[in-house]
Amino acid sequence: MPDSIVKALYNNELPENVKKFKKETAKILQDLGMDKDVAKGVFGVHGLNIITDTTKGIQHLFETRDLIMEAFDEVMKSGPTVSEPCQGVLVKLVDAKLHEDAIHRGPAQVIPAARNAIYGAITISEPTLLEPMQKVFISTPQEIMGDASRELNSRRSEVKDMKTVGDSVEIEAKAPVAEMFGFASAIRSATGGRVLWNTENMGFEPLPKNLRDDVIKKVRERKGLKPEPYPADYYMG
Repeated sequence: MPDSIVKALYNNELPENVKKFKKETAKILQDLGMDKDVAKGVFGVHGLNIITDTTKGIQHLFETRDLIMEAFDEVMKSGPTVSEPCQGVLVKLVDAKLHEDAIHRGPAQVIPAARNAIYGAITISEPTLLEPMQKVFISTPQEIMGDASRELNSRRSEVKDMKTVGDSVEIEAKAPVAEMFGFASAIRSATGGRVLWNTENMGFEPLPKNLRDDVIKKVRERKGLKPEPYPADYYMG
């Protein structure tokens, strides 16, 4: 999903009840670049994710929407890659075939079918992992600036700004939260305790591709899951 729409969801720019305020929701999404038919079909939002119905004239579909929404909510809470919440996902309902008998369109039938369809669709869309990031602010005497910088560089950090203020150097960097464990004692040791530093949350960014497979395996094993995510055809039974 485009970053502009994810940002709008993050900033609560869509109506709280998108089903009740369909026209207002569609207008906002179209203004943000979403296709008109896709925007008009939106019937659910979960966090930073959207589900939309782009089908035409499918019998009994409307009465199963709440069940499809339940399946969507379930998947968005626990995605197929590492069983973590999803972000930036647009699910399009493009087709459906429903049994004529209402007894076969209940929760036990609709929810697993919709859930597996969404899991499979996410799997073939080549999802990425997002990792939490922090801004790191360091104030250090000039003569030990190199020691502070080396400690940052060893943690996949990226220096965004550096300026001299009197006898000190102020460094602003961004770093993955996962790499910052033990930073307090490490920088204290590296600089003799002569630096001041603090951090600030700055959201999520994609995990580098070269780290992805290893991280996925470790997270899944920690959760007692099979080390490799299931392929898409696993969900097509």
